[in-house]
Amino acid sequence: QHQGDYDQAKVLYRRALRIIQKHYGEDHVAMSPIMNNLANAFLYQGDYDQAKGLYRRAIDIKQKHYGEDHVEVASTFNNLANVLQHQGDHVDVAKVLYQRAVRSKQKHYGEDHVH
Repeated sequence: QHQGDYDQAKVLYRRALRIIQKHYGEDHVAMSPIMNNLANAFLYQGDYDQAKGLYRRAIDIKQKHYGEDHVEVASTFNNLANVLQHQGDHVDVAKVLYQRAVRSKQKHYGEDHVH
């Protein structure tokens, strides 16, 4: 069980996003880890739709910055797959995303690396 004040965390993550967006723009790669963390807070509270939207936006930003198969993108694919699996009705899509994340990580780290 995750513990913490997720409502307060969401306030702080949103504030950080506004600051980064103001200074660097809404597509800056610095937005993606904060979006990912904000999405985690929504996930832990069971708000899967909000989490999905933020993970997808973070994926878009990371893909523009790093490329399609980068390990940074893979980690967020994994997170999006977690949400889809929790929802239960998107298990096939979650499986594809998990497999894509594993392939990217193996490509980056090697097949024998423990991730």
